[in-house]
Amino acid sequence: MTSIAVLADKTYRTEHDVVRVLGFPVSNVTRSEAVARVRGFLEVPSLHHVIAANTNKFWLACHIPGMSEILAQAEMIIPEYGAVWAARMLGTPLSANVRGIGLFVALLPRLEEWGVPVYLLGAQEEILQMMLGSIRHSWPRLRIAGARNGFFSPAEEGQVVDDINRSGAGILFVGMGSPRQEFFIEKNRARLRPRVAMGVGGSFDALSGIKKEPPAWTHSGFEWLYRLCQDPKHLWRRYMRAHPWFIWQTLRERITGSAPLAPASPRYSD
Repeated sequence: MTSIAVLADKTYRTEHDVVRVLGFPVSNVTRSEAVARVRGFLEVPSLHHVIAANTNKFWLACHIPGMSEILAQAEMIIPEYGAVWAARMLGTPLSANVRGIGLFVALLPRLEEWGVPVYLLGAQEEILQMMLGSIRHSWPRLRIAGARNGFFSPAEEGQVVDDINRSGAGILFVGMGSPRQEFFIEKNRARLRPRVAMGVGGSFDALSGIKKEPPAWTHSGFEWLYRLCQDPKHLWRRYMRAHPWFIWQTLRERITGSAPLAPASPRYSD
């Protein structure tokens, strides 16, 4: 077993302020500051992995081999409400609940303004096309370099990476759910040519219109309940597993000062 805190200390590679949540360096930024960080990443010719940290991500990091290293190596981890609550409980409050979909939507008009080509990977084909229509309506000058649904076999992964690279995209949004989207980005980090890659989970569903985005009043701890009411079949198990565990681990760290342990990671290979 490997200490998450040790992994984070060894591999975190950015200079901006962070707050440790269960040992991970969560970026202490507002949404506008996160947008500015992404713009800076776009100036550097290497891939930068941006991760939105909700309670499920922390659960996965402590139960799925390899996920802890992915979070520890990410160039920016933005907080969702669970991380904000935990940081406050641990006496090191974060500046804002940035939210993955919040940053995603905030970036689209800026990317349109900056002329940065975008690649969108994930969701079912019908949902993807609905989202593309919505994005083109809202940001007609946004350069969509390419798009592909998220249903492909491991044998096709190389072709998907090649298509992304041929598109000339500067930023890649992956909506394939966790941990698949994070593993896809990190496994192909050395091959992917976009300068930023961000997993956006179910954001494609929200932008396509098939699911409603939780209203602002839910962003202070009730967003999970709003989402659960929309999709109980797929979400109840995740929430019942991750939320109690996350609360317990936060309280445990507050009392003992000790972060949880992560499982050993397998090496990536092509």
